Amino acid sequence: MAKLAKARMMLVALCAAVLAGCGSLFAAPTATPVPTPTPIDYLVRAAKAFESVQSVQFKLQHSGAPVVLDPQLGAKFLEASGSYQAPNLLFAKVKVEAMGNLFNLNMLWRPEGALMTNPMTGMYGPQPPGMPLAPLALFDTAAGISHLLAAEVLNPQVLGVEAEEGMQLRHFSGDVSALALKTILPGTLADAKLKIDLWVQVDNDRLMRIKVSAADSETQLEFFGHNEPVEIPAPK
Repeated sequence: MAKLAKARMMLVALCAAVLAGCGSLFAAPTATPVPTPTPIDYLVRAAKAFESVQSVQFKLQHSGAPVVLDPQLGAKFLEASGSYQAPNLLFAKVKVEAMGNLFNLNMLWRPEGALMTNPMTGMYGPQPPGMPLAPLALFDTAAGISHLLAAEVLNPQVLGVEAEEGMQLRHFSGDVSALALKTILPGTLADAKLKIDLWVQVDNDRLMRIKVSAADSETQLEFFGHNEPVEIPAPK
């Protein structure tokens, strides 16, 4: 009996050892941790999302050192709001100050050319050469906003996620050169090195706002109504 009991104990111990070994064979594999995206990774994603936009509305505001649109008249840019329709239609209402008065201009960019209204008659005519305000350049994939996001924001940092109007926005900060902004916000900034803040929607990587700060001025560009229908008026 003693021998039988001892044999049973040895068999149980052997089975336990075998089962322990088998358990290691069938254990769930350890999940590979997903790396946290870097600020640059987030901005590259935002750049791709911006390139895919088919329509959007925008508002551009400038304060501080003036942006001169027409040196002869002393016309200074104050703000603009408008709509973009891919690939090359853009309409903007522009507020300017000239000779101590405020004027509202309608500006239109079409494949046939760039037009603007006469502030006195309201009739469209060709935009004067050298016009520094060219918002259609914002949507140029080679040198516009998508290029800025993917390649021109230096030392980017994520400052956190902010709640705004029911959205979760990831707030970035960094540096940018005035040269990188030349075709996007021409004439608005003269400093060689500028501070840039960007707000990108967390759930879909849509760019919502850019703020560029210089020593004596600030420019803010907001986007909204992504891929919603927009109206681009025909010139009259």
